Amino acid sequence: MATRKKKQAKSGRGRWVSFGILAVLLAAVAVGIALNLPVHLRRISPPAVTPNPAAPTPTRRNIDLGSYGVTITDHAGKIKALTIHPVAIMQGNGPWQNLHPLQRQLDARIANPFMAFPDLASVTTSTIAQSALEQQILQNIAPLLKSAEPDWKIIGIQLPGSAISTPWRCVTRQKG
Repeated sequence: MATRKKKQAKSGRGRWVSFGILAVLLAAVAVGIALNLPVHLRRISPPAVTPNPAAPTPTRRNIDLGSYGVTITDHAGKIKALTIHPVAIMQGNGPWQNLHPLQRQLDARIANPFMAFPDLASVTTSTIAQSALEQQILQNIAPLLKSAEPDWKIIGIQLPGSAISTPWRCVTRQKG
């Protein structure tokens, strides 16, 4: 009988060699493609920052709140006329409305603490007494002004005042 030739089995080493050659060829093709691609360098800039619009500078207004007066007896026993002219210092932006519709309410909120202040005789001579009266009036009128002018804030109050001797004399007559 005729003997058949046996097929030789491929060795395992041969397969790995063919995979290696194929891998080197693919890598060479990839490197060649990468080298031939046009590359454009772009500078990366930080994101554009839009400047915030500057907030408008708050405006200050001095609001004359009227004139209030009362007669007092000073520490020396002399009768004097004490007048104050409260001025509210407001700060804010936006339209300003006329306060005339609120004048009656403002008068009550200023006159009540003024008339009830325990030491009116020293309001013109003592900064402590004047400051205490300013704080009382400020606390009374601040809510009213805030509701009338929501874009404005009261930041202070000034009480320029004067005490002058009355030009008249009090004379009492006795029946005799």
